[in-house]
Amino acid sequence: MTRWGSAKRSVVAGIAVTAAVVGLVVALRAEDPAPEPPAPPPPAPVPTYELTMELGSVRGFGVAGGTGPRRLVRAAEAVRRTLEELYAIGFVDPARWHGGAFPELPGLFTRDARPGARRDLEKLTLGQTAAHLVATRPARALVSVRFAVPARGEPTTAVARTGFYGVGSFDGGEVGVRHKGSYTLRKTPRGWRIAAYRVHVNAPPPGVPPEPAKARFTPELRGKPFFLLAIGSDARPGQAAGRGLADSLHIIGVNPKKGRASVLGIPRDSFVPIPGVGTRKINEALFYGGPDLMVSTVEQLSGARIDAYLLAGFEEFRNAVTGIGGLEVRIPYPMSDSKSGAHFQPGRRRLQGPDALAFSRNRYDAPGGDFGRSMNQGRVLLGAMREFQDDLRKDPTTLLRWLAVGVRHLDTDLTMGEAADLLLALPSLEPGRVKNAVVSGSGSTVDGQSVVILGSGAQAMFRDLARDGFLGGRS
Repeated sequence: MTRWGSAKRSVVAGIAVTAAVVGLVVALRAEDPAPEPPAPPPPAPVPTYELTMELGSVRGFGVAGGTGPRRLVRAAEAVRRTLEELYAIGFVDPARWHGGAFPELPGLFTRDARPGARRDLEKLTLGQTAAHLVATRPARALVSVRFAVPARGEPTTAVARTGFYGVGSFDGGEVGVRHKGSYTLRKTPRGWRIAAYRVHVNAPPPGVPPEPAKARFTPELRGKPFFLLAIGSDARPGQAAGRGLADSLHIIGVNPKKGRASVLGIPRDSFVPIPGVGTRKINEALFYGGPDLMVSTVEQLSGARIDAYLLAGFEEFRNAVTGIGGLEVRIPYPMSDSKSGAHFQPGRRRLQGPDALAFSRNRYDAPGGDFGRSMNQGRVLLGAMREFQDDLRKDPTTLLRWLAVGVRHLDTDLTMGEAADLLLALPSLEPGRVKNAVVSGSGSTVDGQSVVILGSGAQAMFRDLARDGFLGGRS
């Protein structure tokens, strides 16, 4: 073989070796993993804040007047915790905002108040502003509490005022958060729960000018028609009201579904059957069997099932009216009755206790005698309803003051909690939708006594009221 042939083979072999080496390197490089991008920096931790609501003043409205905080410490602390939870959910703890849904919040309200809480979620919390904030740093949170205190046992009704101030953080800045509230709370098996509220909130989203917003809620009466018997006793000071003669008698019927009510007076000399006694003047039922027999007598007469009664003597009535600060009543005609002390000119007038009693007792120059007097007593009851509604709109602690006055001066088979629920729902009744009337009858004499005979017209009025809780309903 020539040298050229040997050289050619050497060159070919070298090229082959070089190609093999290059191929191996390329293959090895192809099997190497691609380099990973650098890891992003960890997210900044979301700041978390603890909320401690400071308990300010504590006071009770009770049977003997103001009640100091010592007896109320435990209840006040429980109310504080409920409201602290409210503000933790609604403003401070981002883990509980759920994008502005705040699902835990309605659980702090009574069953009747939960629809209002869901409706007013934007005003009770950060609302949709929560979607823009990382956290809220509390600057100050304060609550003061007032209680209605029964003669015995623990309080079951409270009104609390709150003030919350915080700073909301978002990417690039901060925004001020302010919230003030007045909450009426009721003690339930699940703890203190909010039954009514009035709130002011200022928590604008970033970049939006501050604009305060308000919301309020009071419960409505619910369920079937409700009947309350108001009994005025002629018992004098020192006598038991439940053993006198009934000087005034009114059935108060309420239809929650219709939002209507009626006050129906029964003349005290109405000649009616009294269970276990016989046919006598209806006012004697109180003397023979106290309020329970009077309730039974009225139920038998009217066909309405009485749910509760209120009873007061002259002195208790006078003191109760004075205790609530008086009533505004429309005087329908000139009065000058020396026996009752009623000396008034027509028109609206504010009556304190003594004048309210005189107006209610006037019979000698009232048209129709006892019928006119019963109508005026109904005007006093309507005046009390309007007075309470006006007071409650101005100041929620009115509820506690009226409860305390009732406990001191009235006899009733309502518990304080039941009375509180009724008063809370009273604003849902418009005074213009409450009718004042007296059953019809005619004067007569039985065994030398002047009596009132209730005829078919009175029976028709009783049936009308008992059917649905108000007069003028279905015939």
